[in-house]
Amino acid sequence: MSQDRRKEPYNFVLSHTTGLPPGSRALFLGKGHGKNAVLLAKIGIHVEVLDSDNEELLLVQNAAAQANVFLITRHTKVEHWNLPHIYDAIILGELPLPSSKHTYLFEKILSTLSPNGLFIGEMWSDEALQSTQSTQEPYDLIELYSLFQNLPCRILKISKEFVKNRYLMRIVVQKT
Repeated sequence: MSQDRRKEPYNFVLSHTTGLPPGSRALFLGKGHGKNAVLLAKIGIHVEVLDSDNEELLLVQNAAAQANVFLITRHTKVEHWNLPHIYDAIILGELPLPSSKHTYLFEKILSTLSPNGLFIGEMWSDEALQSTQSTQEPYDLIELYSLFQNLPCRILKISKEFVKNRYLMRIVVQKT
């Protein structure tokens, strides 16, 4: 039986966030973060989840209640995001956003990170590909590098893989 990786804890995300000291702040943007958000809350990280999907936020709230941990959920779109905190880590999951707003999103993320804070992204292509012959991708690596080129950060890790007829981009960026 095959499991959908988006429903399991993101080992990639956890490998970069479980080293945060208790009391750190982490913000999750987009879908599919329930298990990771709960796991970080269990180790003493102050967790907030931001999404515009009520069902997704309810899933996160239920997972937190079952695990008996506290985390904050906020219903808003990234375009209207205006949070009062600075975060030690911001984790981006599936977040449908037109490519014209990607630079805006990454600038906003970096402005909300603490010095040396981490941005961790796992971005899937928007739609399932019709065949493995298709060239549709969320980004090519050069395009993703260029989005961060003039921003106050350094790319620590970047990768792309083809999983179940979709491309998955993973990136870790540290604010400078």
